[in-house]
Amino acid sequence: MPRFAFLLVILSLSLPLTALAENPQAMKAPSSSVVQVVYVLDNSNILTYDIDPQTLYATQVGTLATPASTSDAYVSTSPNGRFLYFSAYDTSLNQHLWIYETDATGSPQNPPVQEISPKGFFAPIEIDPTANFLYAVYSAPANGYNNIFTIERYVLDPATGKISQAQPQAKYSLPNGAEGTEECWVFLVGFNAGGTRLYDEESCSYHGGGSATYYERAVNPQTGALGPDTQVIGWNNSSGGGDRVQFVNNLVFDFDMPNDYQQNIDSVNIYPLQPNTGTPLVQCTGAMLQACGNSWGWVHPSGKYIFMDISQDSTQIDQVDISTKTIVDTGHYIPYSFWGQFSPDGTLVYPTYNFNTTQYYIEIFGFDPANANITQGGIIDVPSNLDPFFVSQRY
Repeated sequence: MPRFAFLLVILSLSLPLTALAENPQAMKAPSSSVVQVVYVLDNSNILTYDIDPQTLYATQVGTLATPASTSDAYVSTSPNGRFLYFSAYDTSLNQHLWIYETDATGSPQNPPVQEISPKGFFAPIEIDPTANFLYAVYSAPANGYNNIFTIERYVLDPATGKISQAQPQAKYSLPNGAEGTEECWVFLVGFNAGGTRLYDEESCSYHGGGSATYYERAVNPQTGALGPDTQVIGWNNSSGGGDRVQFVNNLVFDFDMPNDYQQNIDSVNIYPLQPNTGTPLVQCTGAMLQACGNSWGWVHPSGKYIFMDISQDSTQIDQVDISTKTIVDTGHYIPYSFWGQFSPDGTLVYPTYNFNTTQYYIEIFGFDPANANITQGGIIDVPSNLDPFFVSQRY
């Protein structure tokens, strides 16, 4: 099959990993009150689509004209989807964070309830499951060969979505890539289900490879203060391969591609989510399942399934069985490529199909976590292949 290691190494080192972490608050929401929402960032507009969970068809319910281009923007929502957080640069390259209230359909409404101009703001943000605190990373150039990264904590008003009382919680001094040496960044990854632990990633790239270390910090539920960092897991690769880690349902899923030019040497390793995690609960290589040895996957929000890209136009759905320490093919497939976009409750799956060089479709599939049955629905016709999309729920 085609190998995508170079692209995936870049993704693992440079893209926000919020979409890779579970959304525990949304998973608990009663299904009868949930509105499934997809946001598409197009030019300077945020397009809102509601997905009918029965027909699996999308209806556009809103278009929000934003004050900035969405080409280099980031969108997130509060745990209940009632507020949307939009980070982007204006025409003078000044960074802003706008907070919008959403209506019953999930569509954000003008005017924004708050705007701040956070210098050095480094998306993505993370909101704790109780919606009392918001965390963000800031970066600042430093003298010499290091950049300074800081995790800031904001107090969040769950009734208005507004944030205030920023306080620094952690500080990093990391190489900035000067003179072609190693360059590093910090990303927030997500919370555990109870909101008592915040996870962050320190990613680095260097000539011929990259590395990442993942940490956890205790969260004080009254003040939002963060404790010291404790390493959970790390990887380092200098042979042209890559690695990607997901935290889902108190498990660590480690997708290891040690070398881009060799077949059948990849693996999927599943560890308990705990400090300095060691012996894997499951270790799947090509000897157990061909997909484990030759592709990477995306973990379902339940932690019970992995969606493995086995070719450019086919995704295999595999089941995780911790008790037997196996990953097995369910016999269900999606005839498209998939990059990890699930509805937070796991009942919808959003693979993509490139219609041509300038346009793509978001395909809509229903998924039954009880038996892995997959049902094809409608599509969202995305105006441009440069338009990212974000999946949420409102209740």
